[in-house]
Amino acid sequence: MTGSVGGYQVGFQLTPLGPTGDLTAHDFKGGPHLVEKDPIFHLCTENREKGNKLVQDGKYEEAVARYSEMIMQSRALENETDVQWTEEGRDSVRTLRAAAYLNLSLCFLKLKQWQHSVNTATRAIQGDKDPADPKENVLPPEKKAKALFRRALAQKDGFENLDEALKDLKKALEYVPDDKSIQLELQRVNQALAKEKKKTDQKLAGFLSAKTSGGIFSEAQRQRDTSGPELPQEPVKVRDGLWLVPKEEDQDAKEATEAGIDLDELGREINELREDKPEVFSELREKMKTMIEEEAAKHDAADEVVGA
Repeated sequence: MTGSVGGYQVGFQLTPLGPTGDLTAHDFKGGPHLVEKDPIFHLCTENREKGNKLVQDGKYEEAVARYSEMIMQSRALENETDVQWTEEGRDSVRTLRAAAYLNLSLCFLKLKQWQHSVNTATRAIQGDKDPADPKENVLPPEKKAKALFRRALAQKDGFENLDEALKDLKKALEYVPDDKSIQLELQRVNQALAKEKKKTDQKLAGFLSAKTSGGIFSEAQRQRDTSGPELPQEPVKVRDGLWLVPKEEDQDAKEATEAGIDLDELGREINELREDKPEVFSELREKMKTMIEEEAAKHDAADEVVGA
């Protein structure tokens, strides 16, 4: 900006100051230059440092703003035409952006914004391009392990998605096999999965003992006509000493209630298992079919003994 005072030209220009208030650190004179000399690059690094300080102080929401601004600046920097771009320079910008996403995943984890934590951890690993650009895969192994660890925590604590958490933790250990925190979390997830499987097995076992069968068989099996012959409404003498007595219509429900089984809740859980974990559902279905067949064989054998 200039103006005329007497016979002299006076004016001033705006120059970004360095972190300590000096002019020399960011004294940029324009023209072709390496990316590390660009003012926007310095703004990125300053936002990173300020964001890191805010995280240390527990000010996660303010840190989110810093890291988000840093990401936008890095994108603008890539469009600068007066930068003398090299592959190393582009990797420097990509690494800055990946670090911002990695730090955002921590902030969102602390703020319990689970989906944002999952998304930013993923972007830290593979970048924010759609489809993913292999060139954005710039984090070193130990940083990738951090991203995977944070994504696993968000999956477990936010969504109770133990299977996805298990995958991420196993992958993280491939990068840092001796990391105690990851090892401990992997142990916790495995224990939770074992407990969940045991609970499901127990409920299905009770489901079978109550002589119920909804939700176990395949669609084709459920379409079969299993009505059989119509049962008599009154006791019928089959032969001397053998009477056929009709069972009460709600006897199955009574037996389930006496066994402490909520059939409605069990049905919902089986449907959820079929939708969310089809492999586990199929395995349990085969197990239940085997148990039913064995139980039927026992009854047939007992009938033969009675009729002998």
